[in-house]
Amino acid sequence: MIPHVGPIDPAVPVRIVVSCDSGHALAFALWHRPAGTDEWKKFAEGRTGDGAESHAATIETGPHSQIYYWVAVSSPARPHAAYHARLTLTQRDAPVPHGSVELRGTTDAAGNDSVEQWLDFV
Repeated sequence: MIPHVGPIDPAVPVRIVVSCDSGHALAFALWHRPAGTDEWKKFAEGRTGDGAESHAATIETGPHSQIYYWVAVSSPARPHAAYHARLTLTQRDAPVPHGSVELRGTTDAAGNDSVEQWLDFV
């Protein structure tokens, strides 16, 4: 089941912050599909270093649109380590209902893992 986020205000951009609380480096990409279309467009990508860095992206969107995220977690010096990353969605500096997406798991023997998913805006 695809998680539903919102309700959102279509007159206000949505801010998405990608962060990691477990000291792993992150690589990520975010795509957007406007309502009523089949076209996905990448609107943000980046990397963080080991530690408390975060990255923010802003998108103008509305109900019935979707966001697709891909987040890779890495710390080669820490194989089989638990990680905790997060996507936080806000509008007007306030949390969007159901807009805190927790990404938890364990890295593999090389210290890597990745997660991906859609979010539906309501």
